[in-house]
Amino acid sequence: MTPEPRGRGGRLAASAREGAAAIAAVGGWLKQGRAAYRRAPWLFSGFTLLGGSTQLIGQLLQNRASDALALGEGPVAVSMTMVLVGLMLSVVSLLWLNVGLLRGAWIALEGRQPRLADLASWQMAAMGRLLGVALLLLLLNLLILATSGLAAGLLSLIHPWLALVPLLTGAALLMALVVAQIFHLPLAVVGGLPPVATFRRGQAQVASHGWHQLALSISLALIVLLPLGLALLIAWPLALGLLASWPLALCTLTAGYRGLFGAEDRAGRAGAV
Repeated sequence: MTPEPRGRGGRLAASAREGAAAIAAVGGWLKQGRAAYRRAPWLFSGFTLLGGSTQLIGQLLQNRASDALALGEGPVAVSMTMVLVGLMLSVVSLLWLNVGLLRGAWIALEGRQPRLADLASWQMAAMGRLLGVALLLLLLNLLILATSGLAAGLLSLIHPWLALVPLLTGAALLMALVVAQIFHLPLAVVGGLPPVATFRRGQAQVASHGWHQLALSISLALIVLLPLGLALLIAWPLALGLLASWPLALCTLTAGYRGLFGAEDRAGRAGAV
C-alpha cells in the first residue's frame, strides 16, 4: 500500500546525499583553486589586468567609432574599420586571457609554478575551439530569449499575467544552459573537443553530475559577482577585485574539471612546460 511514498522518500534521500556530496566536492575544488591561485597571485592578477585592459581598449574603439557613425562624423569607411578592429581586439583578447588563465591554472594545480610565457603563449587552435563553442552558446541564448519574448508578447494579448509563463520558462532554460555548460572552457581548451562535441559532453554530464555542476555554478557566480556587487553598493574602484576573483574562479573551474573529467590534457598544450 505504501511503496510509492517510500519510493519518493528514497529518491529524496538519494538527492539529499548527492547534494551533500556535491557541496563537499565543490568545497574541495575551492580549496584547490585557492591553492593554485596562491602559487602565483601576482602573475594571475597581472595577466588578468593585461588581458582585461586590452579588451577595454577594443570596446572603447568600438564605442568611439559607433558614436562617430551615429553623429555622421568623419568618413564612414574609417568608422566601420574602427568598429571591426575594436571588435576583433575585444574578442581575441578575451579568448587569449581565458585560455592563458586556464593554462596557468592547470600548471599550478599540477604543483608547478606557472610563468608569464605559459599564460601568454598564443594557442590558436584552443582559441578557435573556444570561439566556436562561445558562438554556439550565444546563438542558443539568443534563440531562447527571442522565443520566450515572442511567446510573452503573444500571451500578453490574452492576459498580461500570462506573459510571465514564457518569461519564467526562458529564464529557467537559460539557467539550465549555464549549469550544463559550466565546463565548456576546459572541455574546448584541455579536452580538445570541437564546439558541438563540447556542448553535447556538457549536456551529457548533467545526468551523472548535475548537482556538482549546479553547486559549482553558484560558487563561481558568487566569486565573480562579489566585487561587482561591492562596486555598485560602495565604490566603483572595488570592481578591481575582479583581478583576483576572475583567475580564482578559473582556477576553481579547472580543479572541478580535473575532478570530474580527469587530469589528462587531451589537447596536449595546457600543461606544457
